[in-house]
Amino acid sequence: MVKGKARESLFRSTVLPILVLLIGIPASFILFSAVRNSVARAAQFQFERDANTAINVAENRLYAYTNVLYALRSLFASEKSVDRLRFHRFVESLDIQRRYPGFIALNYAAHVPATDKMHFEESVRADSSINPGGYPNFSIKPPGERPEYFVIVYLEPMAGNEFALGIDLAANPMAKNPDKIAAAVRMHRDSGELSASAQPLRVMRDKAATYLAMRLGVYRLGMPADTVAQRREAYIGSVGAAFDIESLIEAALHKDKLRHIRRRLYDVGMVSDQLRSNVIGERRLLFDTNNLPGRSLTSFDRDDLETTFVYKERIEIADRLWEFEYSAPKDAIISDVDKLLAPLALGGGLLASVLIFSVVYTLATSRSRALAMANEITKDLRDSESGLAEAQQMARLGNWTLDPATWIMTWSAETYRIFGLQFQTTPATYAEFLHGVHEADRAAVDQALRHSIEAGHDCDVEHRICLTDGKVRWAHTMAKPTRRNHRALVPGTIMDITERRLAEEKVKSSHEQLQALSRRLVDIQEIERRRFSSELHDVVGQNLTALSINLDILKSQLMGNENNALQTRLNDSADLVQSTTDTIENVMSELRPPMLDDYGLLPALQWYANQFSNRTGIHVEVHGNERMERLTPMAEIALFRVAQEALNNVLKHARAKCVDIRIERTGSLCVMSVADDGTGFDAASLSASRRRPGFGMVTMRERMQALGGAFEVEGAPGLGTRVELRVPC
Repeated sequence: MVKGKARESLFRSTVLPILVLLIGIPASFILFSAVRNSVARAAQFQFERDANTAINVAENRLYAYTNVLYALRSLFASEKSVDRLRFHRFVESLDIQRRYPGFIALNYAAHVPATDKMHFEESVRADSSINPGGYPNFSIKPPGERPEYFVIVYLEPMAGNEFALGIDLAANPMAKNPDKIAAAVRMHRDSGELSASAQPLRVMRDKAATYLAMRLGVYRLGMPADTVAQRREAYIGSVGAAFDIESLIEAALHKDKLRHIRRRLYDVGMVSDQLRSNVIGERRLLFDTNNLPGRSLTSFDRDDLETTFVYKERIEIADRLWEFEYSAPKDAIISDVDKLLAPLALGGGLLASVLIFSVVYTLATSRSRALAMANEITKDLRDSESGLAEAQQMARLGNWTLDPATWIMTWSAETYRIFGLQFQTTPATYAEFLHGVHEADRAAVDQALRHSIEAGHDCDVEHRICLTDGKVRWAHTMAKPTRRNHRALVPGTIMDITERRLAEEKVKSSHEQLQALSRRLVDIQEIERRRFSSELHDVVGQNLTALSINLDILKSQLMGNENNALQTRLNDSADLVQSTTDTIENVMSELRPPMLDDYGLLPALQWYANQFSNRTGIHVEVHGNERMERLTPMAEIALFRVAQEALNNVLKHARAKCVDIRIERTGSLCVMSVADDGTGFDAASLSASRRRPGFGMVTMRERMQALGGAFEVEGAPGLGTRVELRVPC
């Protein structure tokens, strides 16, 4: 019976220690999992931020590349004939090697009907404008008779790219799918829009790399190009560019990170197809770093999200939708130090569970050893407190407890350090806590804490602390009211976030500097437009006028001369001078409309709307009060430029028939709206696809911000788009 009681007593004494283990061990693994997941989330956030930055840089570079092609097309569109030397000098002035990294070459492919093939080849062979010996071996590649040819005839730089001279783009022998390439060439001819690669180029170079290309149709000067039939009739060729995709997608990534990150680029299909079907098509791989010699990364399954970080983002480039994909093994991204945190948490939790188990077991089974163990426990607790204090110091996190009944507080050592005070064993007061808060934030902190106590809600506030030496420190205070032993208590924490706030201030300052730089660039653009317009008027315009006068004098002196050919040549020259003068005047008006300076915003917009309607066939109406007081010159030019950009977007994207522009004064604001009846857009889909506004939208918004105004865009599928601008009068 005595033994039975002993066994029963032993059983009762071991229940609590075993219960401690049953709770402590699972809790340790839960802590291990939480720490591991937290480390993984932080690493994934950093990985996605780096990848997003790299993709943004790549996208900006691609838009710069498209601007170069539009500038090259403008060269052909502004001159009656562009020879090889003129093309060479223009490309040389672009300084593409320095200003546009990644560009490989620019080229011009001429459209050659079959009837002109022989004459075309002979003219290229005899062209000695750059190479004194001409190109005696030139011929269209591949040979053979075809109804028409799209022949690369101008190429810069020529060195290293000679193999491309003479290639017929519609029958490219190096293309994997010549029929698709031929269809793409004719498609960009008919559309007049910029087109981009749907597959990598096969380029014969020493460097093992992957190249992509963009092309833009060129149409004959003076001929209409509003319909497909007109564009086919006016089509003379296309300008194109090839660029190294490896240097493009590795932008903004540190070379150490490139060793671990696998980069892929996919072609998802035509943008118009995606908009019509609202279904993403099959992806085509354009580039993969694992396919580069000597660049293979550690093999891993990109779909296994348990072991892999994957970041994807789609962008529009010309008429294509491209998807960037960055992936890396988690083990390569997470630092060695961070990998140790979860095991350390697990080990600490298990160790603490074992220690508590030992303590409880000892207390429960042996009262005789209670005093000895109490001393040991006291030592362990002191060590734990010391470790907690060190941990709080490393995390710059202090804790405190407030008794609302007496307004007495207990502070940890780190709390004293954050306030810049020496540690004291005596309790502090709530008044001392508030005294350490910066006087500008004191009332807000006091109100937040008192409201937390009264309502029983958590408190979360950031504020400044004024140290005894006058320095200011930022802190984050949190409080969570609770009850212990039927007493209301408010435990809380305070964290030193000075370094984080300094970092945020730096980011904010950088953002403000970028905005200021953007506004400055817009100002410089307007100055350059005005200067260029003035130079066109003062130099080119006067020279053309003088040339016209000279031609009139020659015609009068040759009156009665029976040389009809000479008279015809003089008449043609006079017509050409007049046409050039009209073109120069149109360019001057586009650069700096004189009506804007002389008559104001409303007449200038009415003039530009009329020009735009005549050029595009889109009906534009401008409404406003002609007696409205004029705005400042900066406001007028900003609103005029935004209207230009909005109409340009309507032409490129909206497929609209009518546009309505309204200007009115509402109180102290001038409100201008541009509304079209086009296809509109789906704001939800735009957000879900993570597409960002184009450069034109950014420029319009920043023009308004520079004036202290506002910029808004509204739209819905099938209901058109409306842009509204508000600036102070």
